[in-house]
Amino acid sequence: MLSKADDYPIHQTPEPIAYAGSDRNFYDRYFFNGYSADGELYFAAALGVYPHLDIMDAAFGVRIGDVQYNLRASRHLYMERMDTQVGPIRVEVLEPLERLRIAIDDNAHGITADIVFEGRSPPIEEPRVTRRHGPRMVMDFTRLTQLGRYSGWVRVGGREVRFDGRQVQGVRDRSWGVRTIGLRDPQPMLPVQPPQFHWFWVPAHFQDRGILFLVNEDANGDAWHKSMVVAHDDGRVEHVDGSTIDVVYQPGTRWPVSGSITAGDGLRIDLKPGPKFFMTGIGYLDPEWSHGIDKGPLAIGYDEIRTNDITTFEPPFIYAQAFAHATMTLQDGAVQQGLCSFESLSMGPHRTHGFTAFADGAAG
Repeated sequence: MLSKADDYPIHQTPEPIAYAGSDRNFYDRYFFNGYSADGELYFAAALGVYPHLDIMDAAFGVRIGDVQYNLRASRHLYMERMDTQVGPIRVEVLEPLERLRIAIDDNAHGITADIVFEGRSPPIEEPRVTRRHGPRMVMDFTRLTQLGRYSGWVRVGGREVRFDGRQVQGVRDRSWGVRTIGLRDPQPMLPVQPPQFHWFWVPAHFQDRGILFLVNEDANGDAWHKSMVVAHDDGRVEHVDGSTIDVVYQPGTRWPVSGSITAGDGLRIDLKPGPKFFMTGIGYLDPEWSHGIDKGPLAIGYDEIRTNDITTFEPPFIYAQAFAHATMTLQDGAVQQGLCSFESLSMGPHRTHGFTAFADGAAG
C-alpha cells in the first residue's frame, strides 16, 4: 500500500511507509504544552498515529483559571500517515525542527485555536527508552524534546485569549517506537506483575538557558531511564550527569507540592508547583479515550474538568502536569528565576516513598 509519505525521502525499511515493522504497538506521536507567565492559561495538545491499528487520534485541552476544557477526536487512518488532521484538530509542520502549528477548527463544542510553536532550543534527542517485561519488549522508542514559545489565540468558554512568544512558553516533543496502545492483551505476561510506573519530567525556561530533566524509577526506587540537558541560548548544549530529584507530596496523594533537582556539578533547581493540568484531558489513562482505541471512522468528544474539585488521588486523575515556578542556583551561587511544567505520574509500588498499592498516597 503506497501512501503520500512514500513521495518523501524518509524510508527506514525496504517497505512502504505505511508499514512500520511488525509490532502492533508501534506509534508515532506529537505532544505540545504551553503556559502563561501567571499560570492562568495552560494548554496541551497531542496527535498520535498507530499504523498497525490503522488509527489516528488527537486531543487539545486548555485550562483557564480552574476550568480545563478538553476536546478529543479519533478516526480511522486508512494508512495515510501524512494527513495529520483528526476531526477539527490539526498539526502542521511549518518548518521542520523549528516551527509547528496547532489548529482547532470550528466545532460544536465551542473550543477553537490557532497556535504556532517556535523553538527556543534545538531539538534534543533523549536516550532511547527500552523496557522489558520478562521476554517481551513493552517500551522501545526515541523521543526528541524542544523548548519553545507560542503565538496565536484560543477561544473557549466564551472567552478569547491572544498571546505571543513573550507571554506563553512551553515545550513540545516527538516520540516514535513501541509502547502499549489500544486494547490490552487478554493474556498477561508471566510472571504477572502489578502495574508500576514512577516518572518525573521537568522542562524549564530560565533567563539565558533551558533545562530538560527526566527520570523513570522502578519499584525499588532505582532509576532505569534518566537524562538532564542544559540548552543555552548561545547554542551550547550540555548533557549533565548525576542528576537526581527529591519530591514532597501532598498528603494522601502522589501530587508533588515541591521538588528539588540537583546535579553532580552543584547545579540546583527548586520547584514550586501550582495549578494542575490533568493529562486525562488529552487521552492519557482516560477510560474512554485512551490512545489507539477504535472509536469508529470518526468520533469527537468533549468534557470539562473543574480542577479545584479534584482532591482525591485516583484514576484517571493520577497523571498531571503542574505549572511551576523554578529557582535555579548555579555553581557560582548566581540565581535565576524561571517557569516550567512539572509532570508526574506515579502508580504502583515504590519502596523509597513507601507506596505499596496502585494509587496509595503519601503519609500525612
